[in-house]
Amino acid sequence: MLEGFSLGSYLLLVDYTGRLCRQGKARLSREMASVLERLETGAEVWGQRMRKLFGKACLLGSCFATDRQRLRDVACRRGLHRLDNVVAAFA
Repeated sequence: MLEGFSLGSYLLLVDYTGRLCRQGKARLSREMASVLERLETGAEVWGQRMRKLFGKACLLGSCFATDRQRLRDVACRRGLHRLDNVVAAFA
């Protein structure tokens, strides 16, 4: 889990992401907007990423990040040179 990212925030994100799969069910509450802001993304970008992710036949990457630097940081912490991003077009 991300530092400073509570279980409640994670559950909000999971719930919102699941609702993106159902037409007309995804509603961006003030709390959810705050969660996306902490993840340094927005509802439109998150939705695009999830649609691309849900559309894949199989997941080829090992991480899902908002930018290249975050991928580099995770790779460094894991002692790796690089990590593949599930949604590379957005990294």
